Amino acid sequence: MKINKKEQKTAIVTGASEGIGAAFSKLLINKGWKVIGISRSSSKLRNLSKSFLSNEETFKYFSCDVQDFKKLKSIAKEIEVPDLLFLNAGIYSPVNASEINLETYKKHLNINYLGVLNCYETFLPGLIRKQNGHIIIMSSVSGWIGLPKAAAYGPTKAALRSFAQSARYDLNPKGIKVQLCSPGFVETQATSINDFYMPGLMNVNEAANLIFKYMSSNKFEFSFPLSFSIFMKIFSYLPDKISSYLIKKFII
Repeated sequence: MKINKKEQKTAIVTGASEGIGAAFSKLLINKGWKVIGISRSSSKLRNLSKSFLSNEETFKYFSCDVQDFKKLKSIAKEIEVPDLLFLNAGIYSPVNASEINLETYKKHLNINYLGVLNCYETFLPGLIRKQNGHIIIMSSVSGWIGLPKAAAYGPTKAALRSFAQSARYDLNPKGIKVQLCSPGFVETQATSINDFYMPGLMNVNEAANLIFKYMSSNKFEFSFPLSFSIFMKIFSYLPDKISSYLIKKFII
């Protein structure tokens, strides 16, 4: 596909080296986008770049931890203002809440929530100056209701959901579209460590295709797979006694 460089759109993808970030980066490039990938692992980013068979004009990458606000700011000075900011970086570690490990909770908070805000604060000024842009924030159905083993992960996704819901009121009038993606279980390195049944477990490439589909819609929040998302949404509305019983019955 030959793309006019003046018409070529640019996306910044955080957490780009694996999982949904890598799959979505590949999909965007196949659709004619330029992708700027950010991730902690330079070796994984380098291997990803080789797999794309692309040049630096198509896939440019930076090794950076989203907790490093200073380095993120330096990256922003080197690149153009993106059309899409895909805030995807995050970690997941299953925890047993009866065995408190405060450092695990802090790590999830610092990467999954504050790390997303670091990227948001870094790249937002360009979008505001341009009065145009698109931000997709990756949350999770675990941000709707507490799930087993997600005591560290779930609260960060609930925080992102609340943040996105609030931010859209300020950003939409400035020409910036905000969307929230709240998937269920997607087959990635993170979910591979789960030792419990994961209903509706989805292939990562299928997830990337759905994100691309929904990003052109007017939906604020979108989720997949559909059947599991519907059940989880219903669970979140049910009285706690009923929802906790169903979660224990069907998930644990």
